[in-house]
Amino acid sequence: MRIKPNENVHPPCPSACWMPIAPVLALFLTLSCRAPLDSIRVVLDRHAKAVERLPDEERSGSTPYEAPVVTEHAEDLLPDGVLTLETARSIAVRANPDVHAARARLEAARARITEARARYLPTVVFTHTSVKTFHTPASRNRLNTLLQPAQPVPTDIDTQNLAVTTLLNAIRRPLFGLGRPKGNRNPFSEHSSALAATWVVFDGFVREAQLLSAKYLHSAAEQSLMDVERLIIQAVDTAYYHVQLAEERLRIARADEEFSREQLEETEKLRAAGRATKADVGNFRVRMLAAKTNVTAAVGLRDTGRVVLAELLGLSDVLLPHERELSPLVKETEEEMTVPDVELWVERALANRPDLLQLEAVLESNEENVRAAKGLYSPTVAVSGSWGYDRSSNLRYTFEDQSSAAAVELQWELYTGGARRAGVRAAESARAEAAAALSRRRLAAQAQTRRAIIDLADARERIRLQQENLETARENRRIIQAAYVAERETLTRLNEAQRDFIQADANLALARIRLRQAWSDLHAAAGTYWESLNNAAVDTP
Repeated sequence: MRIKPNENVHPPCPSACWMPIAPVLALFLTLSCRAPLDSIRVVLDRHAKAVERLPDEERSGSTPYEAPVVTEHAEDLLPDGVLTLETARSIAVRANPDVHAARARLEAARARITEARARYLPTVVFTHTSVKTFHTPASRNRLNTLLQPAQPVPTDIDTQNLAVTTLLNAIRRPLFGLGRPKGNRNPFSEHSSALAATWVVFDGFVREAQLLSAKYLHSAAEQSLMDVERLIIQAVDTAYYHVQLAEERLRIARADEEFSREQLEETEKLRAAGRATKADVGNFRVRMLAAKTNVTAAVGLRDTGRVVLAELLGLSDVLLPHERELSPLVKETEEEMTVPDVELWVERALANRPDLLQLEAVLESNEENVRAAKGLYSPTVAVSGSWGYDRSSNLRYTFEDQSSAAAVELQWELYTGGARRAGVRAAESARAEAAAALSRRRLAAQAQTRRAIIDLADARERIRLQQENLETARENRRIIQAAYVAERETLTRLNEAQRDFIQADANLALARIRLRQAWSDLHAAAGTYWESLNNAAVDTP
């Protein structure tokens, strides 16, 4: 997988000046290492692959959905009125701090590509040095040294350290003389200014491997950004469905409270007429208080879910305004009730999952790191040149103070104590670890996809059964309620009918939430989460 960086971000590489030299050096390297001649074509192809420029719109790994680059605030994106699930997803991927951090990592990866390309260019350094010397040892006086004949090397037959003692004394006298320097007072100045350029012509194709590694890491950073979006969307779905389920429980609890209140009022009338007991009245009062408790619990669940949703949306005060209502839980569509093909969705997961594509790019990067480590066995050829001035008295440079030089350096490390071999082993171990991590993630992706489809089938069947159960429980409660008023059914039987109806209604709401959560898990497992973002593009401000 190749990454095609933005040409506005990275300056063009001087491949034109490098390519004429590359075949000669590749031939030299190949013959010196006794490798097959076909490897010349391989290394040149790798060089062209490293330095080629590719358009941004053809960047591999991109999806039909492109996340905005500009950092936005969630408060400015909240719509008026109902906050739909699609809009909440779109706001989260634009304002969540985790997305901002992933984008920053992507920018850092782009910068590393530019840094790797810079190794193809020469380095130009300007240096200036001004030195003022005040005292020098007599033996280092330049004038005396020029006038006097060369002295023999001092020796000491007894200690063999006269030369070292003389040097220490020469250094110690100015330092410990306490204002009485023993050296010659011969102050002089030296000034030098130079402009030097160094260009590495050949380094065993280490630069190509490093540039390709940086490109693969950039691709991995892109996939990491998409994976963050995938996980955030899945978390937003879970929080949104949590609030919807709490709203359904609140609706059911309020309906139960209203039913118990109506029965309490009816039973009090029957007691006044002598047709009900005090225990009957107390029964409905207890049920009404229990329903109020359920209302309070449902409100707590709803508010908790709204806080979690606000955090995922990136709201600064982590509070979703009360006027921002969520969409109610509606009846599922025919498309949602269909069970998808397992093998087809598994193939989509292996092809689209951002975390899998990220690990594939990391594996390719580690492969290039192995090649870069092996490239250290090759020689390095560099050319350098310098131009400047050197003067001993002052900074008034003249034409006669000018100096220039040119050099060609060939460096070939023949022995490094096993450091290069250890580096190759470390790079190969990192590559093996990346390959194992990719295999493990592929298994996890397949397992998550299959579990989501199993949950879909289970939720679909539960919905069908609970719909029938709810209608039966509603009709049964109506019959028993009428019979209780006519004193043909007992209070216990009415309580059971009401409890069955409430339980059936709650189970149906839970099954519907499970169906939608299973679809969300399936899209997250298959890496097709961006479909909902495209649908929500028109909903956000």
